[in-house]
Amino acid sequence: MLKIKKISKQFKGNDFYSLQDVSMEINKGEIVGLIGKNGAGKSTLMKMMAKSLKPTSGVITYNGVDINSQDNILIDFGIMIDPVFYPEMSVVDNLKFYLKLHGKEELYPNIESTLKLVELWNARNRKPKGFSFGMKQRTALAIAMVAEPDFLILDEPFVGLDPIGVQKLIDILKKWSSERQISMLISSHQLGELEALCSRYVYIEGGKLADSFEGSEHPSVVVHLDSTKNMEILNPLLSDTINLTDNLLDISTGTTSEDLNKIFGVLGEQELIFKIEVKENHLKEIFNKGA
Repeated sequence: MLKIKKISKQFKGNDFYSLQDVSMEINKGEIVGLIGKNGAGKSTLMKMMAKSLKPTSGVITYNGVDINSQDNILIDFGIMIDPVFYPEMSVVDNLKFYLKLHGKEELYPNIESTLKLVELWNARNRKPKGFSFGMKQRTALAIAMVAEPDFLILDEPFVGLDPIGVQKLIDILKKWSSERQISMLISSHQLGELEALCSRYVYIEGGKLADSFEGSEHPSVVVHLDSTKNMEILNPLLSDTINLTDNLLDISTGTTSEDLNKIFGVLGEQELIFKIEVKENHLKEIFNKGA
């Protein structure tokens, strides 16, 4: 659906590239997480996808068309990178104006449900100029979502939402992905929320694509085994969801109850358990490598 081929960006006056030779694809209905430390180039990439920056070299195509070759090619995009709205206009009027500007007045009924989703319905008649940073983020998120876009680009969409609001947003984005086949690129430092949502990740480091990997549907727990005891008894119980490396037993939460009862039965009977812990998610591991 969207292809990025060897995109680079060098800002005027700099002798270095803020982004260099990045290539990736996002397919229809796919939710991709964009991760990286501050200054890695994530926002630069998203802004070039949104046409607010032009690449120094490379090309971005949407449905096979270079996005910089014609106007209004991103008409079906919902974009939240920097909070953008009219601060002197009420929240509800901002959404009405956005829909009218895009010729989608028939979607006015979406306004109430969208503002309730981002927890701004009670503030709908207030002007965003006096909002906190989190409320401004949520206003921008509502604008990005209200027009039922085919593609979403979201930077830090969970900021300002309470845990219930975060879960509601994750649920609706998953539903949009599965039922309406909306594609999404989402950047966030809230790694747990990304892991609950994304099917794939790209990791940007120093302006370059450092890694790309599939997400895991199920987190794991790790059982530290007593290294003084014989662990070979566990070999017949190992599977795709139960793995043994040295004295660490990795058990996916997607393991069937039958297999869980078997493995923990043997572990308890043989007194093999030294301690148990929740496995660090892969996203956190990546961040910690360079820390």
